[in-house]
Order: sequence, then structure tokens, then C-alpha cells
Amino acid sequence: MKTKLVLYLAIGALVLLPSVALVLNDAYGYGGGGGGAILPPTIPVTSPVPPTAPPVVPPTTPTDALTQMTSEAGGVVAGIYTNPDSAKETAFQTAIVNKIVPSGTTTATISIITKFVTYGTSTTTTLGAGERGGVVNSFKTAYGKLPATTNDWNDVIKIANGRWPSQTSVASEAAAKVAFKKIYKRDASMANANDNAAVTVMAYGLRPTARNLNSERAGIRSFKAIYGFNPTTAANWDIVRAIAYSGAKR
Repeated sequence: MKTKLVLYLAIGALVLLPSVALVLNDAYGYGGGGGGAILPPTIPVTSPVPPTAPPVVPPTTPTDALTQMTSEAGGVVAGIYTNPDSAKETAFQTAIVNKIVPSGTTTATISIITKFVTYGTSTTTTLGAGERGGVVNSFKTAYGKLPATTNDWNDVIKIANGRWPSQTSVASEAAAKVAFKKIYKRDASMANANDNAAVTVMAYGLRPTARNLNSERAGIRSFKAIYGFNPTTAANWDIVRAIAYSGAKR
């Protein structure tokens, strides 16, 4: 009887594992939004729900949107917000920001990041505080530094809105192409919109425009099937997003 009970508990844990991972993903800000997933055909997972919105926006961002983001980036660097809440800032710095910034980070930089995580901007308020922290973490992973300049924050905001950043990282894109080949068993064709999206999402952590939890759960299962472990780091979750939302195929 005890043996059967242990077996049932083990099976139940395996069934719930993707959902648990998705909850942790949300809690620590590594999740994303977006459309439908296209999964490697040899991986036995449930077919995801078709997309309701494009996962990422092509590099040609309308001028008015770019102007809006640049304005927001300048505001983030200035650190001026209406109705500041010091208690919230302290809570989010402890729960989120301190897990992102390395030791030795200046107080001024921590303050800017904390305010962005706490309050967001006009185009990032749809993201939660944890997800805004995740976007900053994706920027740090991609470029090897925390955002500091207006141009840096402009790219953070672009990443949060699923748009191609203006700065490039040769190392991050090279690593993304290696991951792409591991997942899809072929080289990425950057002339193909879906392949380009997959590489860009993995390299920079672009957030899709609307979340699809079924696609994300399927992406987690695919990641586990390919890599042998559950996603934990910012780079891991960027790969999950690419699987879930880019539309790339084997």
C-alpha cells in the first residue's frame, strides 16, 4: 500500500512540474507574453493554442512609438515619478532588484532600477514588477552590464515591448544561434522571420505582446526534454520564450 502511495505521489509531481515551473517563472520575472508556440515536432507535448497576437514586433518600429519609448527612457534615467511609495520601493528592491544587481552596484543605479521595477512606464505597466525586473535581467544577460544610459533604458523598454533593441551583442547572438541549432537541429536562417525572431528572443529576451500560458507550459516541457532540466536562469527563460512564441520549426 505504501509503495502504491509513493508511486501515485511521484506521478502527480511529474504532471504538475511544468505548472510549478511556470509559477516560479512569474514570481521571479523571467516569464513572457505572446502568441502561439511552434514546437520541435519530435518532442511529445500538447499542441499549444494558436496565437492571438504577433509574438514580437519587427525591427521597423513606427516613429511615434520610438519617440514614446525614448521619452520614457529619459524619464527612467531621471527617476522622477508621481506619487512615489517608499514602502513599495523597499519591498521590490528586497524581493526583486537585489537578486539582479551584482555586489558593488552604485546606490544611484539601484535606485533607478528599483523605481522602474516598482512603477514601470506607460508602455510597460502591463507587465508586473517581477516581469519588469526580468526584463532588466535579460538586458544584463545580453549585454553583460546593467542599463545606465538613456540609450540602455530605451533598449530595456523595447525589449519589454517585444521590439528589436538598437544595440547588438555579438556574443549573445552567437550563443543564441548555438541554442537554436540544439533545439531545431539546423542552422538559423536570419532571412527567415521566424528564425530571426527565435534568435533575437534568445539573445535579448524580447517579451511577446500577449501571454499564452498553454504555449509557455509547452515551451517549458520542450526545454526540459531538450536540456534535461527545468529553466531557472534568465537565459533559460529566454529560450523557453523563443520555443513558445517565435514560430520557428525544425
